[in-house]
Amino acid sequence: LVDPKTGNIVEKSVFVVYFQGEAGYLHSKIVKVCQAFGANMYPWPSNGAQAKEQYNRLVQIVAEKDQALAGFQKTMKCEAEDLLAPAADNLSGNSKIEEWRLFLHQRN
Repeated sequence: LVDPKTGNIVEKSVFVVYFQGEAGYLHSKIVKVCQAFGANMYPWPSNGAQAKEQYNRLVQIVAEKDQALAGFQKTMKCEAEDLLAPAADNLSGNSKIEEWRLFLHQRN
């Protein structure tokens, strides 16, 4: 598992604690225990509407990241195709080579 705080690969155990209320003795005890063990705490939706809203937001984020990944992959594919194209089809590359050849010829 990758630790979200450090980015290092670590072995972790997962545990879940459910309780009501964000104030009081129980909340402070749970927070202290989690901090002592270096546990990550995540908010939990308090009702179905908040859960649905959070789910929809996460689905939208995943869709946006998938779209960005597809665009990046398309760009990389085009770049690779340009780099792998034969020299005869690559006129700008040929002109640079020709310029360099002429420069070296003039120097000698």
